[in-house]
Amino acid sequence: MSDKEIQRLIELAQSKLKQDRTKEQALQSLQRAGLLDKHGEFTAPYQNLAKAVESAKK
Repeated sequence: MSDKEIQRLIELAQSKLKQDRTKEQALQSLQRAGLLDKHGEFTAPYQNLAKAVESAKK
């Protein structure tokens, strides 16, 4: 994932945080974008993002 793509995701996330959305709506949005599968797990192209999220949880 390029720096430009990462920045775009950050900006998208910040924009979405400003909107009132339910958890279900947020998950559906990430699934439609291809980041998450139907089980809520990161898809293969986004495994590095999955690792970053896990690190951030610690």
